[in-house]
Amino acid sequence: MFNWQSILGVVLLLYAGFTVFRGRVTSGDDYGNTSVIDREKSPVYFWFLVAGQVVLGIILLLHLIPI
Repeated sequence: MFNWQSILGVVLLLYAGFTVFRGRVTSGDDYGNTSVIDREKSPVYFWFLVAGQVVLGIILLLHLIPI
């Protein structure tokens, strides 16, 4: 059966797909400041963030790190 770690991995992979479809990543901090990383303006940073989401999603999905 699935546990929360598998479910979170699938959700993160789906969010990475949505991020690629949308073409932008929105990030924020604890003080309410937000910034948008656009695929056309900074493609290297955008794909680095998407790759990080995919790697983390796969790690959670395959239970490579026991949490």
